[in-house]
Amino acid sequence: MAGVSAALIAPAAFAAEGIPPAGHTIEEIVVTAQKREEGLNSVPMSVSAATGEQLARKGVDEPRDLVKIVPGLTYADSYTASPIYTLRGIGFSDTSLGGRPTVSMYVDEAPLPFPVETRGANLDLERVEVLKGPQGTLFGQNATGGAINFVAAKPTETFAAGVDASYGRFNAVDLSGFISGPIAETLRARVALQTTQRDGWQKSYTHGGTLGREDFINGRLLLEWTPTDALTAQLNLNGWIDDSDTQAPQVTAITPSIPPLAAFVPAMLAYPLSPRTSRAADWDPAANYDRNHKFYQANLRLDYKLPYDLTLTSITSYNHFTGRQPIEVDGTPLHNIEQVTYGRISGVSEEIRLAGELAGRGHFVVGASAAYDKVFQNDDTDLSYSTIAYSLTPFGLPVFTGYNAISRQRAQTQAVFASVDYDLTETVSISGGARYTKSDNKFEGCTADRGDGNTQAVFGNFWNFLRSTQGLPPNPPIPPGGCGTANAQFVPGMIHNKLNEDNVSWRAGAEWKPQEGALVYANLSKGYKAGGFPILGATRNPQFDPARQESVLAYEVGFKTALLSRTLQLNGAAFYYDYQDKQILGRVLDQNLGPLLALVNVPKSDIRGAELQATWSPMHGLTISTGVSYINSRILGGFVNYDPDAVLANFDDEAFPNTPKWQILSDVNYVWSINDQLNGVVGGGVTYQTRSNSQLGELPSLATKAYALIDLRVGVETVDGRWRVSAWGRNVGDTYYWSAANRNIDVTVRFAGMPATYGISLSRRFE
Repeated sequence: MAGVSAALIAPAAFAAEGIPPAGHTIEEIVVTAQKREEGLNSVPMSVSAATGEQLARKGVDEPRDLVKIVPGLTYADSYTASPIYTLRGIGFSDTSLGGRPTVSMYVDEAPLPFPVETRGANLDLERVEVLKGPQGTLFGQNATGGAINFVAAKPTETFAAGVDASYGRFNAVDLSGFISGPIAETLRARVALQTTQRDGWQKSYTHGGTLGREDFINGRLLLEWTPTDALTAQLNLNGWIDDSDTQAPQVTAITPSIPPLAAFVPAMLAYPLSPRTSRAADWDPAANYDRNHKFYQANLRLDYKLPYDLTLTSITSYNHFTGRQPIEVDGTPLHNIEQVTYGRISGVSEEIRLAGELAGRGHFVVGASAAYDKVFQNDDTDLSYSTIAYSLTPFGLPVFTGYNAISRQRAQTQAVFASVDYDLTETVSISGGARYTKSDNKFEGCTADRGDGNTQAVFGNFWNFLRSTQGLPPNPPIPPGGCGTANAQFVPGMIHNKLNEDNVSWRAGAEWKPQEGALVYANLSKGYKAGGFPILGATRNPQFDPARQESVLAYEVGFKTALLSRTLQLNGAAFYYDYQDKQILGRVLDQNLGPLLALVNVPKSDIRGAELQATWSPMHGLTISTGVSYINSRILGGFVNYDPDAVLANFDDEAFPNTPKWQILSDVNYVWSINDQLNGVVGGGVTYQTRSNSQLGELPSLATKAYALIDLRVGVETVDGRWRVSAWGRNVGDTYYWSAANRNIDVTVRFAGMPATYGISLSRRFE
């Protein structure tokens, strides 16, 4: 279960486990990227894929680890610890549980609508498919960067079982297993369970405590029923519980938001900065940082075969998430900014589609979908020891100790879609598709009192002071727990708003197969990400104004070719994205309070890029994979807003956050025969990416440096694959790197990556 990735760039990834057959050709994975089964190298688009076996060998234990095998994909934590996935520069950095992604994730084509729900998607997989570029036609909106589909391992027709166990540094224990087989003549089942436990890997540099403990439990029950040859029903019940610690950031600079008030927080000014090592961090030793996240999902898929080679498919899904997540935001024991996020998400979705062939010369899909999501979030924030807390004391008002940011969103989405591909000749094909989507989002929220009356003592009196300057009478007192966010007349209260949008995403393409094993394609596609509302500490109504939907118009050309008697697979793609109305967390100017956080749109930007991969098996048992991606993102049109220091700036020609210009993934795997019963396995890989920036503004303090990570693995396995024992190391050079950096009130922090880890793994299969 260790090692770095095979470079599965652009459209290729291949099963290369075990000793290849005579001639050592590279085996092709079968995927469903176009909602039907076909060979990966027959799909005229950029798709990365890996089998469950490959993922386990290369240490891809959760979705964030896909960065090891997918060039162009990056992962970062927001300052509220919400996942941020960025693919080919298309990403969305948000602080809310209900923020819509740009890289959508699915389990067996059933949606995981929000990134916080994706933690357990890697359990017991047959394969994972990563589709790059706008996928709005077949997968819907919120897939402007791409779509990731986790395909669960299905029930078997005969008994099968397996156990995987590993033990590593920090007393890390990962134990998983499955049982699969028939229950009745027409009913099969598969049960998979996993538990991951680990001691804390972070160590305080002031009080010596540890943090970073992992406590995760994951499970799935999959039933497959085939009462007739025409009907197949699959019921997928899955869920997970995550009681792990949230990660503490490292303080890299003391940067007061209001420098004239810095004297009110002397301990913050004198606080020691974090050592530049992976494990170093700091937090409040009296606080409990255990998150309490629970997620469960039920998916029912029905496939019914009709006459004339038609198939009717229905996918019904229900998901539910609840969470409590304490967050160490400032990286100190001081309450500069501490937060506990309470959240609840529930949603139901339905897709129904009809698919078939076109007289043996093509395929079509037509369908409709609908979804309804509810998201509640409450961020309880303590900023009692910060310059912001003292911002209104010059007016004779008390210290502002904190607030509750409350948000409720209810979104309804309906869509109809169609897609078709058609063979003009034996070597030339064309394709096209479109989806019309209508979404309605209702919002209510505010920044509320924490129940102690502090909001009235500070902002209630401040709003009345401002009203008096306009000859307006005073407001009634803000009650404990009441809303303090004020409108244009400085009247506080709950904000009610709605956002109704529609769009048409589409795709057109052509492909040419000049010879067997070769494919050249060109695609033009457009996709949309839904607009939405932020959740933040909002003192004025405009901070809750929604960001409108964004769009990406993508041009892409690529090729796939098998060379040297199919021992070398070479794939490449070049692309250009015309990006409109990119959503970012920026600021709006308030004449009384200055620049305030808000979601804003960047009118125009673009991305130019290219990808190339070679997967080569030059001799019996040896596989070498190398992939490279180049992404040049930039903001256009002289976009002006505020940088993380709240300084007005022109962001023209700046690169997007979390978007390194170069990524290189390389892997070598060698399998040789020890005797007629055992094979030896040795391998390793390198993951490299150039520097990027976590936020707009190109501030050096928010840069993520270039880094390279090296993973190694060695093991012994039986020829029949029933036993495997391996030793592994990840980040064996103990490279100090970080995935994100943030400016938070009076400090600048970064999130460090894991230090070197190593361990042993055992795998056993039963039949």
